[in-house]
Amino acid sequence: MNDSAPEQGGQTPPPSSQPPSFGGVGGGNSAVILTVFAVICLVVYGYRTITRVFTFITSVFGWLMSFTGLFYLVANLLLVVGGVWMCLMLLMVAFRRNPANSNGLILCLAGGGLVNIVARVLLLLVTLIFVRYPGSAVAVFQNLLVTVMGAVVTVGGVYAIIRFVLGESVLESLDGEALSRDMNQAFASFSQTAGEVGAQASQAAQEAQARRAAQQAQQEAQRQAAYSQNNSFEQQPGPVPPQPGYAPFHLKTDRSILAYILLNLVTCGIYGWYFIYALARDVNVVCDGDGRRTAGLVKLILLSMITCGFYQIYWMYSLGNRLASNAPRYGQNFQENGTTVLLWYLVGALLCGIGPLVAMNIIIKNTNTLCGAYNFRHGI
Repeated sequence: MNDSAPEQGGQTPPPSSQPPSFGGVGGGNSAVILTVFAVICLVVYGYRTITRVFTFITSVFGWLMSFTGLFYLVANLLLVVGGVWMCLMLLMVAFRRNPANSNGLILCLAGGGLVNIVARVLLLLVTLIFVRYPGSAVAVFQNLLVTVMGAVVTVGGVYAIIRFVLGESVLESLDGEALSRDMNQAFASFSQTAGEVGAQASQAAQEAQARRAAQQAQQEAQRQAAYSQNNSFEQQPGPVPPQPGYAPFHLKTDRSILAYILLNLVTCGIYGWYFIYALARDVNVVCDGDGRRTAGLVKLILLSMITCGFYQIYWMYSLGNRLASNAPRYGQNFQENGTTVLLWYLVGALLCGIGPLVAMNIIIKNTNTLCGAYNFRHGI
């Protein structure tokens, strides 16, 4: 997408007058199959892990009150750790896999599945030894079978897609040195991704601090101007209000769906609230003057509660239309509008919950592009 024209006659081509593009992602159809499969597994494991976390938190005190409860405590802690690990590895498979780290990621997935199976076996043994009610053992055994099937389907599906759909050679060499090298490559990819996410979180915190400092300085200047006016014998002009489109900070252009998913998972959804707040604020700056305003976090939460979630759908639809209608102001043209976002959000939700993620990715990509164009135009 960003390939420039080749140089002719040894001269550097003149810089383009168009602002740079942000947020584009491409990939072949075969790679999309692996991404979709990994995201489906991620949704399943994420849901089960979240329910297990709440069960663990609400029952930890009761487990500590008995000797048998200690075994349940350890087993459920292993299930939480194994579930979080599987979610992280599936994120890596979906968005950061490459031929160099494929073996390591498959091995890491197998390790997470093994941890879950061991935890379920421990729960079954404790239930058989200490619980006399047969129905409890049957339910625990059923959960064990579901865990084994889930691990087999996840690991086997990822392996089969990489091996037979993408045509890559995986797990051909199983000697200790090769396994160690593959694991190190997977951990290196994971560390790099975690570092990028941490850098984005740190940048977001620094930008928020800079905005607060700018707002405080502006308020202090207004107070000083008002004080001087009230204590002067002559009428003094008031502070000059900011012009339409003015922003005392650099708008964020590197939001990503991967960081959105991962930070939401790590913070149990708290990051999603800040994300909506920051996104609505930046969109209102970029699209200022079009006669509309995107609702912020508080209004979105309240109206969504009152309308049983329908306002959130309308919010996404309106935001998609607003971004598309303001794109020509910055020399851009978006193929996706509110209707596209709405279809992905509603109809795409039938694809094991993938549709809303695609809709959010469209919003993120188009917002990145307009924020980049805004920064380019204003020289910030």
